[in-house]
Amino acid sequence: MCRFPKGYYRTLERVSNLIELLISCHPQGFGVLLGEIESPDSYMVHEMMNSQRVPMPDDFKPTTPRNETEAERILYDREYFDESVKMAGGWAHIHVVSREFKEADSRTWAIVLDHTKFVKKSLSRYGSKLEYVAWKYKLSANTVMRYRREFSLKLAEMILMPPSDEGFYLLPG
Repeated sequence: MCRFPKGYYRTLERVSNLIELLISCHPQGFGVLLGEIESPDSYMVHEMMNSQRVPMPDDFKPTTPRNETEAERILYDREYFDESVKMAGGWAHIHVVSREFKEADSRTWAIVLDHTKFVKKSLSRYGSKLEYVAWKYKLSANTVMRYRREFSLKLAEMILMPPSDEGFYLLPG
């Protein structure tokens, strides 16, 4: 039976959420993962995290007033983001493992990249963009969605996995 260190699943979730945040909210998230683009600044991190938050209803009245300022929220978001990067082993480690993942499983990388690029819950006048991505790779739409859904967790597992004796990382599962 394989035992994971204490807090592994919490760390796995944080790293997976970091990857998901980058690929779904950053305009060049895959470039950031590969190290081709600089990591986002504090304002970009705050905008990305705000886009993921559920807005409060217009008639919502908090029971206790919130006194935190926008600057404090930006600082909190940046600290949370930086802590997640640190849990993943730092940017250099993320870049190395992402490049290896792209090399080892280039088809999955391309499918997820196209999914995030084309599929925005909208239809073109020629049909579903999801169907276009599925057609391009000769897969079903459900399979494309499965690849997209599993991508962040798969990459996070690879990032948290120790390197082999040869110095490279193996794809999980």
